[in-house]
Amino acid sequence: MISAQEAKQLYDESGAEVEQFLKNNVEQNVANAAKGGNRYVFIFLGSVEMFRTLTAEITPLQKAVVAKLKELGYRAEIKLDGDKYVPRGLADDDGNGPKHQNYGIQIGW
Repeated sequence: MISAQEAKQLYDESGAEVEQFLKNNVEQNVANAAKGGNRYVFIFLGSVEMFRTLTAEITPLQKAVVAKLKELGYRAEIKLDGDKYVPRGLADDDGNGPKHQNYGIQIGW
């Protein structure tokens, strides 16, 4: 039986999950944006509560996707996007609650 460390290394070397993410979530969005005359596209990943740090939310897969995009010649970074808002399910009757902000991968070419 291989060790967990060896399994992780094999996983990292395969790049299969990164390729799947790029194919399913990024490739068509980049093509559509470029055909539409845009020089960048934003891939939504989630939202973060206002007082939490974005770095705590970023997964190893997301970091690997950004690295792969850079390897392919794109400018890519994970960043916050848009205005802060209170999610519907967390708002009280007056619309108050914990503020969130969307984040994702901004890809430029």
